[in-house]
Formats: sequence, C-alpha cells, structure tokens
Amino acid sequence: MSSKTIKDNKRKYREEASAGIILSVIAAGIIPLIMRTYTYDSHLSDYQWFSTDGTVVDIFLAAKSFVIIAVGILMAIVLIYKAANYDKLPKSRLFIVMAAYGAMVLISGLASKWKGFAFGGSYEMFESVLVILCYLMFAYYTCAVTENRTTLLAFLKWTGIFVLVLMLIGVFQGFGADLFATKFGKVLFSGPSYWSNLDSLVIRMPKGTSYSTLYNPNFFSLYLGLILPLSVASFFAIKKRTARILSAALAACSVILLFTDISITGVMCLVISGIITLLVVLSRKRKLFIAACSALAAVILVGIILSLTVSPVKSLAQRMLTADPTPLTAGTLKDIETNKNDVTLDMKDGSKCRIVFSFDNSGQLNVTAEGDDGSKYDCQWDGSAVQINDGDENLASVVPKNTEDGTPYVAINTSGREFWFIQTEEGYGYITGAGKVVKLNNHIRTAGLFPEDFFSNRGIIWNRTIPLLGRHILIGSGSNTFLMDYPQDNYIMKDLLIESETTSVDVKPHNLFLQQWVENGLLALIFYLVVVIGYMVQTAGLIRKNDIKEPLVIISIGIFAGICAHTAAGIANDSNVCTSPVMWILLGLGFAVNNLIRKAQKS
Repeated sequence: MSSKTIKDNKRKYREEASAGIILSVIAAGIIPLIMRTYTYDSHLSDYQWFSTDGTVVDIFLAAKSFVIIAVGILMAIVLIYKAANYDKLPKSRLFIVMAAYGAMVLISGLASKWKGFAFGGSYEMFESVLVILCYLMFAYYTCAVTENRTTLLAFLKWTGIFVLVLMLIGVFQGFGADLFATKFGKVLFSGPSYWSNLDSLVIRMPKGTSYSTLYNPNFFSLYLGLILPLSVASFFAIKKRTARILSAALAACSVILLFTDISITGVMCLVISGIITLLVVLSRKRKLFIAACSALAAVILVGIILSLTVSPVKSLAQRMLTADPTPLTAGTLKDIETNKNDVTLDMKDGSKCRIVFSFDNSGQLNVTAEGDDGSKYDCQWDGSAVQINDGDENLASVVPKNTEDGTPYVAINTSGREFWFIQTEEGYGYITGAGKVVKLNNHIRTAGLFPEDFFSNRGIIWNRTIPLLGRHILIGSGSNTFLMDYPQDNYIMKDLLIESETTSVDVKPHNLFLQQWVENGLLALIFYLVVVIGYMVQTAGLIRKNDIKEPLVIISIGIFAGICAHTAAGIANDSNVCTSPVMWILLGLGFAVNNLIRKAQKS
C-alpha cells in the first residue's frame, strides 16, 4: 500500500470520527439552548394541592426532553451500526454498573403507581425514564466515538461555541437586557399560535436574574461547575489562538455569571472541586500532599471556630446556609389545624389558640377564642375585624370576607400572614391558594434534622423527604414522581416560608441524591455513585501517574474538576433536562480521554 493511500485512509478515518461526535455536540451544546412553548394537561387538577386548571404551558423543559430522546435513539442506531461492522466498542466494569443503574431506573418506572408520569414526564420536570436511559447512552456513545485527539478537539470547539451563546444570553440578562422579554425573543421560542398575542408570554424572573435557556437560575451552579474548569483546562491544553480565545471567553462569562447572580452554591462547589483537584495533583509528591492536607485541616478548624465565636463570621455563615431568617423567626405561629369545632393555632412556645367563628343569618361574624387550658381570650370588633388578645399581645385578627357567589369565609391574620378558612358541614376547612377547601390535620412526618430555612428553605423539604426513603430501598417511586410521593399538603409551613398567593408545589427535593433514592431506589443511587466515584478514582490515578503538562492530562483534569463540582452542587440541586445532558456527555468524554491517555502511555 502506497504512502498516499495510507494518508488518505487516515484522513478518511479522522473525518468519520469527527462526524460521529456531532450527536454529542448536539446533546451538550444545542439541547440546553432549546426552548419551545408546549401546552399540555398536567393531570394534577384532581389533587387538592394543585390548581383547578390542569392546563400548563411549558417553555424550557418539554422540548429539551423530546430532543434528548431523539438524539439518544440516533446514538443507539450508530452504535448498533458500529457493532454490526465489527468496530471495537469500549468495555469497562463501570459501564456494566451504569447499565445496572439504568435497569433499576427502568424497573422503578415499570413498578411505579404513576407510570404515566414516570414514562411521559410530569409537571415542571420531564425527566422521564426514557430521558434518563438516554443520558446513559450519551455517556457511552461519547466514549465510543471519541477515539482520537481530532475528535476531542472538534467536540470542544463546536460545543464551546454553543455554550458561549447560552452564556452570553445569561450575561446580558444579568445586566438587565433579557432577550426573552422582547418580542423577537418570544418569537424564537413560541409557536405561530402565540405570535398574535406575544404579550401573554411572560417569563416571571426578577430583572437582572440570569437564567438564560436553563429555566432555573439555580441550574447555573450545576452548569457553570461543569463548564468553568474545562474552559480553563482547554485554554492551557490547546495552543491554537482561536481555541484559546474561545476558552478565555467561556471562562470569563462563567465568572461574570457566578458573581452577577451571586451564586453562593456555585462558588462553594467550585471551591470544593478546586480543593479536591489540587489535592489530587499534589498527591504526586508526598510531602506537598501532606502539607496541603495539613493546611486545609487548619483552615477548616479555624473557620469552624470563627463561625462559632465571632459574630460577623457567624452571621455570614448563617446567611450562606439559610434563607432570609425573618419568615420563621418574625412570627409566633408554628402550624394550624382545622377541626370539627374549631381552628387551632399552634404557637412556637407550645401554647394553642382555639378559634371558633360563625356567621348569623344577617351575615354578622361571631368569634370566640380560648387557650389550650380553657382560658377565654378577649375578642373585640374594631370595625373591620375581630381582634383576638390573650391579655399580653394580639394573637390574631379575624376578617370577614365573601366569595364571588356570596359565600362567607374568614381571613385569619397572624404572624404577618393571612390564612383563609370556611365553615362546612364537616367542620372547619382551609382554603388553599388554588381555591380548594382542605383539612389541616398536622399528620405530616418530618425527620427534624435540619432547620426549616436551611440552604434557602431546603431544610423543610429534606426533613419531609427523609421519611420516604425507607420504602424505597429496592425500587423507587419512578422518575418524575417525587411530587406525587412527597406530602404536598404542608400548606401552612409553605406559606410561612414562601409568601405566595398561590399554592406552592414541591416537584423535586432540591438534592440530587435524595431525588435518586426516592424516584429510582437506594440500589440505583448506589450504582450511580459507583459510576461517578469510579470515574473520579480512575482519573485521579491517571493524573498522579502522568505528566500534568501533557494536553490530554490537562483536559482530563478539567473534566475531573467539572464532575467533582457537579457532584458537590448535587447536594442543593436536582438532576434536570437542562444541565444533566452536559454532565453525562462530559462523563463519557472523561472516560474517552482516560482511554487516550492510556494509549499514549503504551505507544
């Protein structure tokens, strides 16, 4: 065979390899950019905790999930074609564990009481069983087609361009210029049926909030955790000027977004990731590693001491780990119960105020109130409301109101909040923000491990999620079904924490690991952690054994740091169709880069 033929064959192979990465570029670069209006029936209107109107318009999630499934199917077809042509596909024990994770996701979905949600997606999620299986396909496919440096560089270049577009949208939003608040921007994501009434399309985000095409500003902490380390690594690994400019632009946008939106979670996760990555690099030399570990331990110890003893530091730590402390601390109310004969206010000091109200034939409001010891409270009409006083302080005011059809009800104002109640044949009922009458019986189990406002009110959700874990040791409730399994009828506490005119629905636990356990089962969570931690251990070993000045090793360090940051961010965020495709693609790319490093070692 002539040298010209050999060169032509190599060129052809490189072109085929680069073409194969197109689907990975679509998954990591284009899918997060997708927005499209999609109107659907949530099938939740029959539940007391949801609105009476089950029709929902989605903009950010549904379209992404549809494309994820389509791309996953195309990837499977390509892999089948490669296998049929005897192309060598990657093998690893971790891929077997990944398949086991996928099997548990599938089994949990098939066994779910809510199969329609598990396989079809649900309100504000659309991360169905099929979507998660496609994530796994993303990782394996990317590892399979990234067979040389040419393919790796092509992926980084083209994906980087799309990521830069997404980030620029977010940067402009952070400075008050929101593309999607303009008519042009609305045309981009809406169907023709909306074009005659674009003003009806409103994305409710505070001005200056960066959300880009990722739906939730919190998702940026997951996204930036993946992108920033790889951007920095690419800047040092790739010598081409255009590639370095792109990498520098991505890194700069990431930093701007972190501090424009003041993402404390994002910064904390990147710091944790940076520390882990630095320790792995320093572990190449024993003395440096011991010195770094000692310094880290000293810093942590000093930080703990300062946060416990120095008021300004303690205050800063509280602001970082909790929400605005006023919602729960300003008032004296803890909870409310509706009974057959009264409405009972449960106070934080352990006392109770039992309120009895009724309307006579003339519509006059009558109110009596007493303590849990039977002592009568003073109830005085002041011209607009009945003021309830225990002798020391005003406990509540009861305001008469009427529905549109003239039915009388009351608003009880206490602890700076207003709660609506009505008298029915079954006793007293609470009127939700959705206008439905429900009973408040104080039956919700809670772990009580976290302050309710811990990590921006995540504590209340985690405390009520933990009791669910025991029944999901083997299999979960099914993908997308957290909102069905979770006790949504915690109306009073939600109103105390989130001042809203409508009923709040918790669609996710705001913790990736709790989400995996509840929806897919403990076994699935273990398999997931084995894959992610297994990749970290594998990569750390290669970093320790190879020259960190080598471009492939630098890229490997960047991906490693990104996966570490994403895993750390999972403590306060969930898996979602906006950022998870990027994570799984980079995980597959990380395995591929590790394979390329091993090949370079052998050559």
